[in-house]
Amino acid sequence: MPPSPEGAHALERLFRMLERAEGRRDALRQRRDALEQEIALAKGRLAVRGEVEAFLEDAQAEASRRNLAHFETLLTALVRDVLPGEKPVALELSNERGLAALDICVRRPDGTLEDVLEDNGGALTNVVGMALRLIAVVKAGVGRFLALDEADCWIAPERVPAFYRVLEDGAARLGVQCLVISHHDLSGFGGRLQVCRIDGAPAEGVAIIGPDPEPWDAAAPGFRFIRLTDVQGYRDATLTLGPGVNALVGPNNRGKSTIVRALRAVFYGEARDSLVRAGAKTATVEIGVAGGRTLRFSRQPRRTPVNIWSLHESDGSVAVENGARLETGGRAVPEWVGQYFGIAKVEDLDVHVAHQKFPVFLLGEPPSRRSAVLSIGQEAGYLRDMLAIHRERCTRDMGVVRTGERELIAVETTLAAFEGLPALTADLDAARAKAAALAAATARLDGLRDCAERLAAARRGLAQAQGRAAAFAGLPGPERLAELTLEVERSRGRARLGEQVLGMSQALAAAHHRQAALAELPERAPALGDTGALQRAAAGLAALRAGVEQARGRLGTVNREIAAVEAEIARIVDGTGGRCPTCGGAVDDPLRLLDHHGAPAQEAAA
Repeated sequence: MPPSPEGAHALERLFRMLERAEGRRDALRQRRDALEQEIALAKGRLAVRGEVEAFLEDAQAEASRRNLAHFETLLTALVRDVLPGEKPVALELSNERGLAALDICVRRPDGTLEDVLEDNGGALTNVVGMALRLIAVVKAGVGRFLALDEADCWIAPERVPAFYRVLEDGAARLGVQCLVISHHDLSGFGGRLQVCRIDGAPAEGVAIIGPDPEPWDAAAPGFRFIRLTDVQGYRDATLTLGPGVNALVGPNNRGKSTIVRALRAVFYGEARDSLVRAGAKTATVEIGVAGGRTLRFSRQPRRTPVNIWSLHESDGSVAVENGARLETGGRAVPEWVGQYFGIAKVEDLDVHVAHQKFPVFLLGEPPSRRSAVLSIGQEAGYLRDMLAIHRERCTRDMGVVRTGERELIAVETTLAAFEGLPALTADLDAARAKAAALAAATARLDGLRDCAERLAAARRGLAQAQGRAAAFAGLPGPERLAELTLEVERSRGRARLGEQVLGMSQALAAAHHRQAALAELPERAPALGDTGALQRAAAGLAALRAGVEQARGRLGTVNREIAAVEAEIARIVDGTGGRCPTCGGAVDDPLRLLDHHGAPAQEAAA
């Protein structure tokens, strides 16, 4: 019995399910191998976790020690230049919860340490804070600009010139442009310090008076001027800047620190409505930058956007970079401001623009943060990042081991369920082979059935052929058949001749009638008395005579046709062996054949 289509389809479905199961098994095996490799690598990294951390910490400590040795020397030199005889600066590096921690101290003659902020006066704190700002600006790799508000407030007046000489020397060596705000009279200090003065009162509008700016390369980085329009006590004032150290001096409460507030608004986004001068609608800060461009900041209360930053070309048009206009509104400082000028908070510290209320820089920060700020851009920072990455990877490796082993157990459990696949595959292969053999047998059986049907049809044809052969057995032989065929052909010829004889007999009878009618006509026409009538009669006779002549001619033709017919009849009678071609009777005289066939015609004519 051949397999049913449903059975064949079911078998194919089973094979497809088996293939999917084998694919799932192979995928699980690959996942198992990958998990085993990942877990092995993770365990290997975790096994050397302590050694790697120790190596990175040692390398970090060594890099930090090298940096700190340079920092100690620099800070001690700066402090003693301003405060001769002051104790040397000491930087102590330690670990605080896995992070480098930096203590900034001074070393006593007996080797013990004092905290700079807690155990010393404001003069030392100011000098160290200023030096730390210079170091942070340079080490951070950001824009080299520094604004100090009353950084000399705790320094004795006689030591102020030394403070600015140190600042001027350090800024020149490091390439940092500085702006200092001071209530001291800094004129006559010498050096290249450029001093501008506050003039007037805030109620009438503060002005800034200073020397003409020194010419410097237009393409060099740095700020050329700071212009304030309707900013607190300023109606419209411009502070010109040079490439080195610039100072703005004047009495207290005249608006010196407004410059610093304006810079913090532009670069840190610390802007309030109080920045706008009373009675004005908008406060504007403009900063001249390299290439003749101008960075503009506007504060407009109760409007949207409340702050607008824009960069303008020398002709006043808004600058366009990479198809985008450099003009942005909102409360947060646009990214392009930090990208173009490099002035932004570092480690969330305002490195570039010091706040008057917080003159101490970095000394009040946690020791770990001090280390982070002073390590920016150096190998210690890279090593710190490497250590953080290593710890993150170790945490991830522990997660990989924990979750990977659970997943591996689940995969192994699932793979155990696939152990019977080979036997099932063999069974299905055997079933497929049996199905193939059964299909082949079915095909052979179908072929035999076709052969049997053809054989039965041949037998039926043979029986019909035998019946026809039996029917043809009683038929005459070939010679007799040829004779019969010849007789049939002769009968058909006689029938055709009979039809011809019949037609000729009818034509002959009609000719005899016409001949009898013509024989009764007179030879000549009778004489008439009326000549007119005679003439007409003569004309009629002449016409009649012509008709008679024509009839005689036709009669002669008929006689000839009759003779031809008689001759043809005689030939036909001779051909039929003296028998009538229509009835088959004996005919000894051909003319009797005409009389025999003409009698009915004559009777019909009568």
